[in-house]
Amino acid sequence: MNSYNLGGHSGCKILLIEDDDGYVYVRKISKNIEYNVRLKIQSEKQASFAGDLIKAPKVLNSGYTTDGLFFFDMEYIQGITLAEYIKTIEIGKTKGLVETLISGLVPKKIPHMTEAEKIKVTKIFSTKLSVLRKTLENLHNPIVEQALDLLEAHDWSSLTPTQCHGDMTLENIIIKNDSMYFIDFLDSFYDSWFLDIGTLLQDVQTMWSYRFEKSVNMNTVLRLIVFRDLLLDGVQKIHSEYIIEIYYALLQKLLRIYPYTKDERTYSFLNEKMQIVLDKIKRLE
Repeated sequence: MNSYNLGGHSGCKILLIEDDDGYVYVRKISKNIEYNVRLKIQSEKQASFAGDLIKAPKVLNSGYTTDGLFFFDMEYIQGITLAEYIKTIEIGKTKGLVETLISGLVPKKIPHMTEAEKIKVTKIFSTKLSVLRKTLENLHNPIVEQALDLLEAHDWSSLTPTQCHGDMTLENIIIKNDSMYFIDFLDSFYDSWFLDIGTLLQDVQTMWSYRFEKSVNMNTVLRLIVFRDLLLDGVQKIHSEYIIEIYYALLQKLLRIYPYTKDERTYSFLNEKMQIVLDKIKRLE
């Protein structure tokens, strides 16, 4: 049996394993005992994902290492991330990609929520933002303060719970033989399609996945703009009243990155993009 370390961003170990019969699969191992519960939820979310046009790597097995760390094995999808694919794709194909994503993420009909459910959602976001404010209070950043004030005053009760990936960046979408796969599902404080679309905007509106590149080709920028416009137009055709909710979802997503930001370049990047999103919300309101 051979194994190769694929790295990973969450601290979990990700191994590409070839067994004695030549079968290749991926194993994701929890970074510590405390993370076991979260990784187990992520594996269950990936295993239960259901989509007509979009797939997820099959979960093959799960268990615990001799050190007590949870792991799960999954199908290996050898493809290219959408973040890379979009650099060379014909612009005419972008429409089909976006339509596929919308069909897999945006519900055709928004489920009705009872008053009790709306109160529960409001409390979840209120608690999350309260913790976030306390975490960020020492930054003394006026952009962060403005965003927190706006988010705390917002009515989150329309965010109906739905199937949700949890970290829907372009880097977590794999293209293989013109098929689309979601990878690296993440447990979240709340699951809703708004948050997935908001995270997509994090890439196509603020270019998060490209933040460490010295320069981004203008053709790539053009494709991202087309992608963004098609995404928003597609959502608007189904649920026009929820466009502003998606930008609020993007704002809270960007805000939650600050506690993990260690370098000045990323900090400046966040400030710049947060201001753009704040200005967009003001225009929409």
